[in-house]
Amino acid sequence: MKGNMKKLPALVGAPVIALFIMVVMASAGPAIPHGINGEYAVTGFSSCDPTSPGIMEGDYTFSNDGTGSFSGFGRNIGASGGSFIALTADFHYTVTKEGRIEFQYPFPPGGVKVFTPDGKTLLQTMNGGPSHGFISPDGKTITITCGPPVYLKVIDPDSGATLFEPVWCVTTLAGMRLN
Repeated sequence: MKGNMKKLPALVGAPVIALFIMVVMASAGPAIPHGINGEYAVTGFSSCDPTSPGIMEGDYTFSNDGTGSFSGFGRNIGASGGSFIALTADFHYTVTKEGRIEFQYPFPPGGVKVFTPDGKTLLQTMNGGPSHGFISPDGKTITITCGPPVYLKVIDPDSGATLFEPVWCVTTLAGMRLN
């Protein structure tokens, strides 16, 4: 009986240690094996118009495969009466198990497209956009930001030529899940 009792700690200890190692390894994983899925309405501040800062509003739509899109508008109120522009963007994203999101705007076909309210192209395509974010553990709220200021080039989508640069941009958005 005494011999069997001496073996008990080894028999119980080995599976417990193995379980502990598996938990540590799982928590060290770089990304959630699935993506974000759904639509989020966001609003916030943007300094992307070099003439005056303004408000940005829109909807981010995320697919589980790591792709998504943005559709919205920016309003700037300046000394000249302000401006209103429509924005669209296609992006790729990754999300960690902690909920940190990183965005990439591959060009072409991604990037941020800027239009006048009547649908005419205004600035063509920019090569980036807000690059960081965080989604709450329950998936109901999201924040999206540039992090450090983003250096943007305005690019002609037909030729790929740089139309003008630099545009230093800071955007901070917060929102909630729609569906």
